[in-house]
Amino acid sequence: MGWIAREKDGLRLGSIFCVKLDDQTAKLRLFLCMPEVRGFGLGKRLLAHCMAFAKARRFQRMSLWTHESHESACALYTRTGWACLSSKPVHSFGVPLIEQQWEITL
Repeated sequence: MGWIAREKDGLRLGSIFCVKLDDQTAKLRLFLCMPEVRGFGLGKRLLAHCMAFAKARRFQRMSLWTHESHESACALYTRTGWACLSSKPVHSFGVPLIEQQWEITL
């Protein structure tokens, strides 16, 4: 299931998707907010909606994959109870990055 946040003139402002990883785990995918709307709570609302959807479908936990460089997103995950389970250096998108796995119990 996915959600796209739009402004009244039809501009896409953000997105978030929830997919089944296994019978107990939902995976958060394609979570983004456009830079011009960051800091207004859209990301927090999208994340809460996605997590509530997964919980209502009786998933026990959610997981996600991201990069440490996505500082605002990682701060939001921390504030909402997610835990970073692992970090490892990778070479991705042509640059060195720190890949992270996060999880939360619903």
